[in-house]
Amino acid sequence: MTSKLAVVLTWGCSHNQKDSQLIEQQLLIGGYSLLSNGNTKDADLVVVNTCTVKTPTEDKIFYFLDRLKETNQKVVVAGCISQAEPELIEKRYPDFITLGVNAAAQILSALEIKSDDRLLLPVMNNISLGKKNNKTDWFDKPLLDSTRWNPNLNIIQINEGCLNSCTFCATKKARGHLRSYSRESIISSIRKEITSEIWLTSQDTACWGFDFNEDLSLLINDINSINRKFWVRIGMGNPNNMIKVLDQVVEAYKSEKVYKFLHLPVQAGSNRILDHMKRGYTVEEYELIVERFRKEIPEITISTDVICGYPTETEKEFEETVRTIEKTKPSITNISRYWERRGTPAVDYEQVSKQERKRRSTLLSKLCKDIQMEDNQQWVGWEGEVYLSEEGSKGGIQGRNLAYKPIILKENDLKLGEFVNARIVEAKSTYFIGELI
Repeated sequence: MTSKLAVVLTWGCSHNQKDSQLIEQQLLIGGYSLLSNGNTKDADLVVVNTCTVKTPTEDKIFYFLDRLKETNQKVVVAGCISQAEPELIEKRYPDFITLGVNAAAQILSALEIKSDDRLLLPVMNNISLGKKNNKTDWFDKPLLDSTRWNPNLNIIQINEGCLNSCTFCATKKARGHLRSYSRESIISSIRKEITSEIWLTSQDTACWGFDFNEDLSLLINDINSINRKFWVRIGMGNPNNMIKVLDQVVEAYKSEKVYKFLHLPVQAGSNRILDHMKRGYTVEEYELIVERFRKEIPEITISTDVICGYPTETEKEFEETVRTIEKTKPSITNISRYWERRGTPAVDYEQVSKQERKRRSTLLSKLCKDIQMEDNQQWVGWEGEVYLSEEGSKGGIQGRNLAYKPIILKENDLKLGEFVNARIVEAKSTYFIGELI
């Protein structure tokens, strides 16, 4: 009997990517064969793992779901949109199966495939669905088997949810309050899955462990004690939580296993706007964190996020954001125009016109591009170890040095997953050209 064909399509962050890999593993257990490269045409089952961060992304998802309505395929809508607004999905797509962010634990029963629930879990671990903070859908994701799109990369979800209540964010409604996975579970995943690269991901890595009186530095130190060569990327951490554990996390970041890469979203350079957003920190605190990391780890790559045109933001307050970026000079700045998100408090505030949001984001984008190019030029001539992480989008192999700089190497016989010695010979706006040494 020919097995049924399934495809899992993913929008959003690395946390969502891992959820999709968990879903794929369950479909394999349920007897499906997986299609790749977004091949929906031949699929009997299409799983759409959704993201609720930005309106343009959501619009693309709904457009795609509308097209699927015209087919006879079985469709599962999973992820953040269906978790935050299940009624919306069920009303708009009554023939689709609606699951949430823990779809991996539910998809086989939703598809009416009989299987032992224990198949969800690795044989080596005796865990099951249970309760944590009155959540009956809690299960220990780092211990679960999953597919891997990159055989040399292990994405590990270290916590779900966060401690913030930002006025513009719809993700909180989907992911909820902070629930951290234990050090033991995370370390077990690293020991079990032998990969050269690891990404620690969550909605806010800086608050990992706060719910059981631990902090991120303890996790990093345990990872550093593993006697194997690999590099770890630590995902986004919010400044209000990072500053509470700053000294110990900076020290832990000095580990030879940790990418010198800090994703620290400032969002705005105006203290009034930050307070209005309920971000829980000041511009000065953000600047202090950046200063401390750079003092102790001069080569560190600072990445930040900025929202342009948040409700009530004045021209003067936008100029404060520009000055903050000019002062801190992040290596990477992810700029977003503010987008109204259903169900968030910011929707009801006085809105900045869309034309003005676009103007501000365009202006800031030019500044940040210049800052990034200036920073990149300083790396020309650098020599050191590079991890070969993935195929380059325009040819060659893309590697990363320990500062997480993307370096394109075009020599023959390069093998993904290996470490090589290389030199940066040219700086581009968003990447580097290198050569082996």
